[in-house]
Amino acid sequence: MNSKTIIIPILVLLYNSILVTSCPIGCSCNGTSVTCTSLTNLELDLLVTTLKEAPYNETTELYLDSVENLSMSLIPDMLVLRVLKINSSPSTGDNDWFLRRHQFPELQTLHFINCGLKIFPKALMSLTSLLELDLSGNLLENLGADSIHIRSIQRVIIRNNKIKSIGVHVFRYMPTLKLLDLSGNQMTRLVTSDFTSAVSLRELILRGNKIELIETDTTDPLQQLETMDLSQNLLREVRLEAQQNFRHLFSLNLSSNPLHVIREGFLQLPDLQILQLHNCDVVVVEAGAFVSLPRLHSMDIKNNPNLAYFSPLAFGNNTAFYRLNIQNSGFKRIPLTILEKVSQLYIKDTKLDCSCTSRDMQDYGAVTIVDWNDATCRTKMGAVQKLSHLEKSEEPCRNNLLTPFGVKQSAIVGQAYRIYCASDGTNSKLFWISPNKNTTEAAPPELKKSSEKKTDYFTTTLLDPSFSKNHEERIHISSEYYGFDVVLESDAGYYECVSKSDMKTITRKIEMQVLKPEVYLNASHVATTSVHLSWNRNLKIEAVDRVALRITASSEKMFKRQVQLSLYNMFRSYNLVNLSADKEYDMCLEWYLTDSETVIYKSCITQKTKPFKTVMQSVNAKVAIGVIVVLIIVVVFCCDTCIHQKVAYLSRIKKQAKMQQSVSGQSILTQSSSADATTYENFQLSVTSASERPLI
Repeated sequence: MNSKTIIIPILVLLYNSILVTSCPIGCSCNGTSVTCTSLTNLELDLLVTTLKEAPYNETTELYLDSVENLSMSLIPDMLVLRVLKINSSPSTGDNDWFLRRHQFPELQTLHFINCGLKIFPKALMSLTSLLELDLSGNLLENLGADSIHIRSIQRVIIRNNKIKSIGVHVFRYMPTLKLLDLSGNQMTRLVTSDFTSAVSLRELILRGNKIELIETDTTDPLQQLETMDLSQNLLREVRLEAQQNFRHLFSLNLSSNPLHVIREGFLQLPDLQILQLHNCDVVVVEAGAFVSLPRLHSMDIKNNPNLAYFSPLAFGNNTAFYRLNIQNSGFKRIPLTILEKVSQLYIKDTKLDCSCTSRDMQDYGAVTIVDWNDATCRTKMGAVQKLSHLEKSEEPCRNNLLTPFGVKQSAIVGQAYRIYCASDGTNSKLFWISPNKNTTEAAPPELKKSSEKKTDYFTTTLLDPSFSKNHEERIHISSEYYGFDVVLESDAGYYECVSKSDMKTITRKIEMQVLKPEVYLNASHVATTSVHLSWNRNLKIEAVDRVALRITASSEKMFKRQVQLSLYNMFRSYNLVNLSADKEYDMCLEWYLTDSETVIYKSCITQKTKPFKTVMQSVNAKVAIGVIVVLIIVVVFCCDTCIHQKVAYLSRIKKQAKMQQSVSGQSILTQSSSADATTYENFQLSVTSASERPLI
């Protein structure tokens, strides 16, 4: 045998073994990890072939980036693959992938990013060992109960898609889910009842959506939630209560939301320790804002340059507070009560007043200003000076009267509103002068108990018709604000805020305009004894315990009817029944104060009910044509029946007459020849004689 014939096959086998054992073209290999980027069709075919053979059939991590024409069905069965990450491969967004049930039996991490996926592949159910799923950067629109059925899943990341809402029972098939990240989607509200089945959820990230409302229910979901990120949304007000949800919430991020005012008791979370409020355009922090956060440890409220007033009573009796970051905020003077509570303070780029800061420097002794070397203040002449170079001065601290929202403000009828005006000095008294020239000395604001919960008047009287309550005053005056539980048109005018001290008196005159809401009542359907009313919007009422909604209907003949409605009438409609026909009524939609019957706002129309119609008036053209057709059919049928009966009767009479004539021997036939005439009697005789003739 020739030696060449032996060497050539050996070289071929050696070459193939080198191809198999070497890392595929366009890929990099590190142990049992393979990373491939921008593969051509030929390189992709080579990769698929390589993954079928040893040692690459033992690959545990596979990364594919920007691979065109990739189909999941091409990837061979990889029994030990644990991590599969695919990025920027749009042709993989098909629906026929994961068809083989045991293709990746040990897969624990699947990333499918920027691949143009429009629906959740049902084949995900076959990944029974999956712990982490990342479908970011796709085109998913619906997250429903049939989207993800993986009982072992712990982390679901679906950033930057087009999801608008979370479906009912979506977490029923993910009982071990601990993290859900839906950042960068198009959600407009957060409904806590949607998370009823998420019994293991610890971290919820909804950053960068369009959430305007948080709806908390009477159910108890999210009891195990520890971290929630609601930053970069459209929240103007936040009300979170541990009594219903979020009982164990540890960290909350509300940054980059338009929270202009941090209201009293806006959070009632006993376990919350970390709160982030930076870039929220905060202007006012009210007294008692954080009083229901007894374990608050760290708060970040930096990058709020318009923060003009931070109430000294904002923290209440909180003793656990440790770290506060107010960098790049509008503070001119840090309240001493805050300095007494905080241990670490960040104040870089704040607008501190040097005269006040120099006098308060002795109070900074127990506070560690972390960025002391970068901290600055402004002098009376507007110059910027470092605090580290500031010397204690005997210059008096300027007593400023703060009006955070300016001297011209507007409120809408029915809403709760506060005119903020406060002195940043400690030795001054504040007085309020109302438009009717009543002067009131302001006292520190009274903090409400966090356990107080308002029940709307409609529900209260529905359960207890005899209920009556003496409400507190509608107007509340304090050293920080002039507040209205419910704004009336008569509240418009000029309000004077006066600060008096031993040195001087400062006055601010604030004009408040009251705007009427555009609520239009109309009759969408009118009948003889009923009118269906509808309106375009409801008033925004916060004092639900002292405001009620009703519809009134009256006529000239001393008729008047009132119907009590709920403030939460989401359909904005009501069907007024049992009215008189052909009568004109004055119908009004009214919001009013329950203690004084004072009408807050009303919208009225005049509507006449329809008259009763006669039979002919009530019949329309189609019905009339139908009736006429039926009558014609009935008439034709009756006539036909009568004619048929008449003809049958005459035929029967004629036949009877013929029978009688035959019996009497008369000819019943008229013939041309008498020889052809046969009587009935002769016919019978001939038949009888023929029957008696013997047979031959």
